[in-house]
Amino acid sequence: MFYTHVLMSKRGPLAKIWLAAHWEKKLTKAHIFECNLEITIEKILSPKVKIALRTSGHLLLGVVRIYNRKAKYLLADCSEALLKMKMTFRPGISESFEAAYSAITLPEEFHDFDTQTM
Repeated sequence: MFYTHVLMSKRGPLAKIWLAAHWEKKLTKAHIFECNLEITIEKILSPKVKIALRTSGHLLLGVVRIYNRKAKYLLADCSEALLKMKMTFRPGISESFEAAYSAITLPEEFHDFDTQTM
């Protein structure tokens, strides 16, 4: 009646979701970003074969854990971007964008080079 072994085999459509529900530490960052949660939720809510209520509960727990990790990664990326913007545009550093005149201007008089000192 319930064909969950077909859905959650190692290469099944809901395998990563099942792993997220039961062995969250096994999922890598790449696995998290591969999961399309919209399609996955559609597969759980309207499956081709019947899924037991307990199994669908486990799968929804996996969806929530994957969503949580995606939100954590997004927060970390945004925090890093904000920190870099704050470091770039901090006060007091705007005056140092101009180079000193002596640093970029060649001297007007050229003398013979002393090749002995090199």
